[in-house]
Amino acid sequence: MSTTRDALVAIRSRLEADDSGITIPLRWHGEPSDPLSDEPEPFGYVIFNNEGSGNGPIEFGGGRGQNRYRSNATVEAYVFVPAQSGLPAALDLAETVASRLRSFRDDTVSCFSADVIPIGGGSSIAPPGLDSDVSNFVAALAEARVTFDQIG
Repeated sequence: MSTTRDALVAIRSRLEADDSGITIPLRWHGEPSDPLSDEPEPFGYVIFNNEGSGNGPIEFGGGRGQNRYRSNATVEAYVFVPAQSGLPAALDLAETVASRLRSFRDDTVSCFSADVIPIGGGSSIAPPGLDSDVSNFVAALAEARVTFDQIG
């Protein structure tokens, strides 16, 4: 059993591990970060969206606080690269992120799918919580579906 925080820590540890192959800095939704440099450099922006259980308990434990729920979450990792690098560079980096989550399972979370979605010009999107202007970037999205069990 885990909490939403445990699930986020498991995903973050997986993406930030030394052997992850992810070569860009990752910014996380809800955490303070420095403004972007005047010289555009690739970076990722990760959002962990807990979507709750939605279907009620999957196992009854005999009373309040004893039932097990399977919660769903979506991990959205926006990958931004300078516009002159082109969309293929953003797609390659997003695939690196997605491959770290694809079929990932540990004691806390299970990930059943991770897809890469081309976005294009940064001026066409506004990820929640990202305050910096990204109009000089092109973007791709690595999106993963995650489940984790909670007691409630």
